Amino acid sequence: MFRYKDNSLQWNGVDMPQMLTDCVRRLQTDFQYRGPFWLYQENILSTRLSLLEQGLPGCSFYYSVKSQSNLSILSRIAAHSRFGADVVSGGELYRALKAGFKPEKIVFAGVGKTEVEITAALDFGIRSLHVESVSELRDIHRIAELKGLIARVTLRLNPDVEVDTHRHITTGKEENKFGLSEKDFKEALAIIANSEFLNLVGLQAHIGSQIFDVAPYIKTAQFLYEKMTVVQMALKTSLEYISLGGGFGVNYQQLEGDAVNFDFAALSAEVKKIFGDTIEVHFEPGRFVSAPLGILATRVRHLKNRTGKVIAIIDAAMNDLIRPMLYEAYHPILPVTRRAGEGNYDVVGPVCESTDTFASARKLPELAEADWLAIGYAGAYGSCMSSNFNSRPLIPELLVTPDGKIQTIRRPQTFEQMLAPEVI
Repeated sequence: MFRYKDNSLQWNGVDMPQMLTDCVRRLQTDFQYRGPFWLYQENILSTRLSLLEQGLPGCSFYYSVKSQSNLSILSRIAAHSRFGADVVSGGELYRALKAGFKPEKIVFAGVGKTEVEITAALDFGIRSLHVESVSELRDIHRIAELKGLIARVTLRLNPDVEVDTHRHITTGKEENKFGLSEKDFKEALAIIANSEFLNLVGLQAHIGSQIFDVAPYIKTAQFLYEKMTVVQMALKTSLEYISLGGGFGVNYQQLEGDAVNFDFAALSAEVKKIFGDTIEVHFEPGRFVSAPLGILATRVRHLKNRTGKVIAIIDAAMNDLIRPMLYEAYHPILPVTRRAGEGNYDVVGPVCESTDTFASARKLPELAEADWLAIGYAGAYGSCMSSNFNSRPLIPELLVTPDGKIQTIRRPQTFEQMLAPEVI
């Protein structure tokens, strides 16, 4: 995916010095903008979607909108027949519909849905509301009864499956905030059995993110199969689908190749063995699709020499990409033009916080002021988590189409636009 040719960075076959020159020219001409920006490649998006479609034949996918929510990206995913949208807020529901996802291909997850959000989901007729608590189920029932509608619901169950991942992105353990416990599951079934306004259409479990091992998914699939039989006996009805969540891992340190580090063939075979052709099986990928899609393009503003290292101050900051600060996450940092020497660098942003650090003691080719850097695998949880901290306007997003054309898919935010919602 990344390699150097004659000391010039190549990203998925694209010559980065020339591409960045073209992007800068576009941003200066159209918006008089000079600063960092997001850059995505549509070809990479197509490749990632195809990897899932080919690796898990017969399965459906509900893309996790939270991982990358730009309308232009979403519209391209919506064009794929096997992809729907997994949303976790009213805003994401609105985005998904605006991007072209049909209501019947949208599921609404999340632990704290408001009355307004539940009402909107019912009014639009989405495929299902994923229920995370008994209290939430009662809210859905009450609202559905008031409106005289039948709410399609899916129960998110907590399988108590351990996965080897970061503590902040594990979601399938008993102590996590997500999903129904065994006791809650039984109570939820009783409520549904006695309601004319609730239709149980599926069971779901999501055990975490950055998972590279097939075994936890198999354990989760077996768990949901057992619960599926319980539902059939309790409600005398069949479910439409089982959802095994997302969480397929991305190796942020792998520079060459397509960075696929998951045995989809093995998972597909096991899912087929457990469920056969009796029920539709869903996955909810996010990061796997969107992380390799984008880079954060930024320039070195200043260099400060310190004992044993150099501090490289760049023009991008933690308000643009917060993952390294929030999760201590690793992103490759690649000079667009590589010099022969090497140095030990702290790569930091200009925000007035010590945590505004992208890398510490990172060995990099020798850097100079004004050098362009590409921060890789920044397509997921990048622009969608950006903020106006330090009153820094949101930076633009650009997309390279398969024919090499550059499209602006989010304009740079002006000071006026940043302040517009506020009232003196």
